[in-house]
Amino acid sequence: MKNFIKEYFNFSKREQNGMLVLFAILIVLIGVNIFVSVHKSNQKVDFSDFETEIDGFLVYQQTHFDDSELFAFDPNTASREDLLRLGLSPKSVNGIMNYRDKGYKFYKPEDITRVRTLKPEEYETIKDYIVIEKSSYGNNRQHNRDYSYPDEDRNEPQLFDFDPNTATKYELERLGFKTWQAENIVKYRNKGGRFKQPSDITKMHGIDKDFAEKLMPYIKIESQFQTASYDILVNINTATEIDFQKLKGIGEAYSKRIVAYREKLGGFVSVEQLREVYGMTDELYNSISSNLKIGSEPIRTININTADFKTLVSHPYIDKNIASAILNYRDFAKTIKSIDELVKQKAISQSDYDKISKYISVE
Repeated sequence: MKNFIKEYFNFSKREQNGMLVLFAILIVLIGVNIFVSVHKSNQKVDFSDFETEIDGFLVYQQTHFDDSELFAFDPNTASREDLLRLGLSPKSVNGIMNYRDKGYKFYKPEDITRVRTLKPEEYETIKDYIVIEKSSYGNNRQHNRDYSYPDEDRNEPQLFDFDPNTATKYELERLGFKTWQAENIVKYRNKGGRFKQPSDITKMHGIDKDFAEKLMPYIKIESQFQTASYDILVNINTATEIDFQKLKGIGEAYSKRIVAYREKLGGFVSVEQLREVYGMTDELYNSISSNLKIGSEPIRTININTADFKTLVSHPYIDKNIASAILNYRDFAKTIKSIDELVKQKAISQSDYDKISKYISVE
């Protein structure tokens, strides 16, 4: 046994030194590994760039029909800006532009569904506004023989009572209007135009006077559209879409956007806020501002002691940074006793506070 131990465990001085060096290296490696692991565990991972990329991807695919402007357009010639104004997602707009860049044409409205990025709900929203001009693809009809061209005669008209201020495109076509004429009427209304008396129909470009005379007995204009009083005052916090449409220049699209924006805000605190409505021009605002007023109706506020992140960022004035600042301060303070604390404790800037203070509360 002694010989065995001596033979296998008896090391020379040089071998002993070598083993000590190996042990020292091993201890150093273990220590470095432990230090790196602890250091990594204490590091905070910044996902902001990743979150930004995700947000951008979602925006790229997201439609915005709530604040869009629907109007007649030709998908063969419409600009990128026009397609975005319609409410289509940037992804779908890029798909349409790429389709055209490859030399393809749209010969009838349903051809736009060939664009793979276009969602079914997008097509359903815009299909009635698609007007394909023959000049945008030439006179070659062999591409689609069943397509009804804008200048072709339609079937025998069906005469019935109608209001040109509210009739749908389909109803106008049944009356005998050609597709492009019906589209022009819808486009005229969407821009704020109104027919105040039956004879106004003759002022539309391209409508034959004999055809208009035949329609005249059937035109029944509702009283709300017959006159547009310049003396009316509209309370922008209680007005309906129809109320807004009584103002010169405010059509269906504008009135819907105003009401939708008011709902998102919780109410207007200033007439000037109408300038923030998508598509509102300085010229249009200046023309109607004297007909607008603010009532004493209460504004709907967000309780910052109970609201979650999603509720906060749903307000047009509260972005992700402001929402995060409010929630972080609430976590610190436990209970926010006054909205003034947000700016006094420098949770948010004075300018942000001035903008949102009317729309937040602590109870």
